[in-house]
Amino acid sequence: MSDEIIKELWQIKDSIAQEHGYDIEALVTYLQTKKRSEDQQVVDLRALKETAGQDASEGHGRV
Repeated sequence: MSDEIIKELWQIKDSIAQEHGYDIEALVTYLQTKKRSEDQQVVDLRALKETAGQDASEGHGRV
């Protein structure tokens, strides 16, 4: 099942790249515009990862 999901994601990626002539700058602009235009919440897990790393280094991590 996961292979099907990966295959579909690659097809979508390839289609978007082709639509923008495989130009990385055009792709970045398109994706940034799309990100801003959609009313979806973006979750940034970097802060959580940093906190987990600090807890582990202080001996507060899970064992």
